[in-house]
Amino acid sequence: MLIKIVKGSNAHGLCSYLLNPAKQTAVSSVNPIIATNMAWSNPEGLAHEFDWVTSRPRQRPVKHTMAHLMVSLSPGECVDPTQMADISLKILDSMGYGDCPFFVTQHHDKESANGVQHWHIATTTIDVEGVWVKDSFSKLKLQNLARQLEHDMALTPLTVASPWQRQNLTTGEYRRKERTGEILPKETLWDEIDRATNDHPTLFMLVTRLKASGIEVHLRQALSPDKDPIFTGISYSVDGHSFAGRRLGPAYSLGGLQMHRQIDYRPDQDAVLTQLMEMTQAQCQQHLDDYEALQQLWRERYALYARAVQGSSGELQGGQLDVAVARLAVSDGEPTKDIVGILRQGPTAQAQRLNQGHYAALEYCQHIANHLTYRQSGPGLQPTQKALDIEL
Repeated sequence: MLIKIVKGSNAHGLCSYLLNPAKQTAVSSVNPIIATNMAWSNPEGLAHEFDWVTSRPRQRPVKHTMAHLMVSLSPGECVDPTQMADISLKILDSMGYGDCPFFVTQHHDKESANGVQHWHIATTTIDVEGVWVKDSFSKLKLQNLARQLEHDMALTPLTVASPWQRQNLTTGEYRRKERTGEILPKETLWDEIDRATNDHPTLFMLVTRLKASGIEVHLRQALSPDKDPIFTGISYSVDGHSFAGRRLGPAYSLGGLQMHRQIDYRPDQDAVLTQLMEMTQAQCQQHLDDYEALQQLWRERYALYARAVQGSSGELQGGQLDVAVARLAVSDGEPTKDIVGILRQGPTAQAQRLNQGHYAALEYCQHIANHLTYRQSGPGLQPTQKALDIEL
């Protein structure tokens, strides 16, 4: 879960942006507000109600009278409107906005594009009694709150780059956010790249995910000392705005992705990466759909074999369980490639992938499969289309 906050003073601009029909579905556009304690339901009425609260006489003026909170889940995860409202109320109470006017609305543009469910909370920084809500360390509080809500709601933890790994917004970008309350292209790229790298994928998988979500990725090539072209840089484009990776921050350059986000990249990916640059958004999405269908099949196979093994051999764990699963798969005539894919769904391989990287987990599974099928592994992974369903 990712929770972000933006402060501003333009209630009319914020309400108009959040209730923009283009961000809603046909169903939600009839009644887009999920939860509220306010009387109005249209942008104009809500803005006037916010202004009435924030314009009351105060001894000290408040520069930022509005708070805009954005909540996003990990790709593929979904909560119902009741849970969405419950999470929003917990966020408001935890951040001190429990006595402020607010409304919650869901946007569906990212959900339809890349399977990310997200919603927005609009509230004031001054409560109904005229008391200003203290906002010290709000970003850190939201990060800790997100981890707690993930635990309480059994959601997939989402790790994001730390602030020092991101390039600051410019003065003009800050002013634009305060004026409109919108999410800027640079922020969109930060969030989408963080989501796409949450499980430490290969560079091929990262680029596929980003292109499927509507973000163009460009890899820059240069000649190596032995005259072979190699990838040395990366840039991103969204909504007509382009940024070199280093302009987004240390974690978003090609080297930074490997160092800070544990992205696996080896030169033997270069051939398929070059082909990937020519693929359309629809082709990338189809590739992801096919990949996930295969992974789901392998997950079901692993669970089936694991239940059969545990039923006859007691509580096996770790490598012993994987070897027993592989033996059963071999006896069923599963091909070596499928055995490797099945083993990758086990808890040991998944933990290795997160802690040591994609290739460490893949080599662990290959070692078991090759030993049982009496085949020797080659010197490296071959970047063929046939092998990509495993390599991703």
